[in-house]
Amino acid sequence: MTASPDDQDRLQELVGALTRAAASAPAHGAEIEGAAGAVAAVDRLDGTAQAVAGSTALFAGDGSLLEEASPEVTPVEGNTLFDMASVTKVVTALTAGTLIDDGLLDPEAPIREYLPSPHPAITARHLLTHTAGLPPVMPLWRLAGDREARLAAVSRAHLEAAPGSVHAYSCIGFILLGALLEGLTDTPLPELARVRVLDPAGAMTAGWAPAPPQAQRAAATEYQEDPPRGLVRGATHDETAWSLGGSGNAGLFATLEDALAIGRVLAGRAPGPTLSDAVRTLMTTDQLPGVSTDAPWRQGLGLRVGQESAPGVLLPRVVGHPGFTGTSVLADPTTGTVATLLTNRVHPRRTWFTVDRSRRELARIAFA
Repeated sequence: MTASPDDQDRLQELVGALTRAAASAPAHGAEIEGAAGAVAAVDRLDGTAQAVAGSTALFAGDGSLLEEASPEVTPVEGNTLFDMASVTKVVTALTAGTLIDDGLLDPEAPIREYLPSPHPAITARHLLTHTAGLPPVMPLWRLAGDREARLAAVSRAHLEAAPGSVHAYSCIGFILLGALLEGLTDTPLPELARVRVLDPAGAMTAGWAPAPPQAQRAAATEYQEDPPRGLVRGATHDETAWSLGGSGNAGLFATLEDALAIGRVLAGRAPGPTLSDAVRTLMTTDQLPGVSTDAPWRQGLGLRVGQESAPGVLLPRVVGHPGFTGTSVLADPTTGTVATLLTNRVHPRRTWFTVDRSRRELARIAFA
C-alpha cells in the first residue's frame, strides 16, 4: 500500500539533513549531528515510507573530503549494507528466545550448567538484562591467542557487581550469551541466528561477515588505528566483536529491508520466528522493576523498552535497540508499526558525528 506523504517528506528531510551536515563538515573533531550516508523507513500496516541519502564513504584518512570521482564514493541505496553494531543484540536475544521456547535454554539456570564459568550465580536472564555484573567492554583484540582463548578471558572476567544487583550495559555479557547459545546447540552463532531468526523473518541478506561482493556495497565506518585496520568497510567495526569473528554483541550487517524484517518480529507481525506469548512478554516489558537505572528506557529480555521522542519524553510502548555505528530498529507491538534508521555516523571518526536528535525525530514520525 502507499505510505503517508507526510511520513515520506519527514523521513527525506531527516536523512537529508544528516548527510548535508556531514558533507559540509570541516575536519573538526567536535561532535555534530550528521552522517555520510543514511537510510530511514517507517513501516505501518497500511504502507511503508522510506528515504535514502548520502554516500557510502565521504572522507579520507586525514579527515579531508574524498574527490567525487573517487571509487570509494558511491551513493547509498536501498540495498546498501550497514554495520548494525549493537542492533545485533536484538537478533541474539531473539535467538535465545526461540531456544527458551524449545526448552533448550532455561533463563534462570546458572550458565555454568552449560559452559565453563567461575561465576556460579550468573544466569542467562542476567546476561539478557545486563545485570550479570560483567564489565561493559574488554580489549580482547590486544590479547594473544585464538578465539577460544579470548572467549575464555570473557568467561573469567572480574565481576564489577553481584549478579542481579545492578543494571549496567555490558557488551561482554552478550558475548558470553552468544558463546552460551553456541555451546547449547553446537552451532556457530551466525548460522544459528540465520536458521532460527533471520531466514524465518525474511531478512535474507542480513548476516555476519558479508562475502566480498556484498562487502563492497557496505557503508564505510571508521579509520582505525588501534587495532591498525585502516578504513573499516564490510568488516565488523566493533573491535572486540571483530577479534572474535561471530559474536553476540555486534557484527551483524543488514540492508534497510533486513532491518524492517527484524523490526516486524518485534512488532509481532513477521512470518517468523514464532515466539510464545510468554517469551514475547519477557522481551517487551520491563524485567527490572526493582532495579534502578540512569537510562531513560527500561530493560526487557534483550530489548530496550521505551524510546525518547524528546529529552525526557518517553514513548513507553516502543521496543528495540540502537547501535553505536548510528543504527536503530524500533517497533510498537500494540500497533505493529516499525521504524529504522541506518547510518554510518562513525565515518571517518567515532567522535565526529552523532544521530541522537535524528533518532528522537524518527520516533516522533513513527510513534508519537
